[in-house]
Amino acid sequence: MLRQATIRWLFQACMLVEGQAVALTKVQTSRLRNSIDHYVDEEELEGYVGTNVEYAVYVEFGTGEFAENGMGRKGGWVYKDESGEWYFTWGQEPQPYLRPAFRQHKNDIQTLAKEIFSELI
Repeated sequence: MLRQATIRWLFQACMLVEGQAVALTKVQTSRLRNSIDHYVDEEELEGYVGTNVEYAVYVEFGTGEFAENGMGRKGGWVYKDESGEWYFTWGQEPQPYLRPAFRQHKNDIQTLAKEIFSELI
């Protein structure tokens, strides 16, 4: 019973965070937003919310001069896009969506745990 309650709680908690992450994601092409998903490992009793889009980490934490904690490349750089155009950039400001999604629902997740696990008593 405890295992099933934990799995139920993980699914519900992950769905809360996933929904909020989708809502918080800035949209340019919808690729990142549409890729956000959750997974519950029922053997390990762990829940995951995230994406497999390769640039997601740069959106969450920023790049270059703007990267969180000053961890980005300094001085700017140039890059060429798919069409062959060259661009200069100092980087991209962080646009967090996963961490705020969890933080905004942390109390809800704790309340959900109390509700689900209190049914076992």
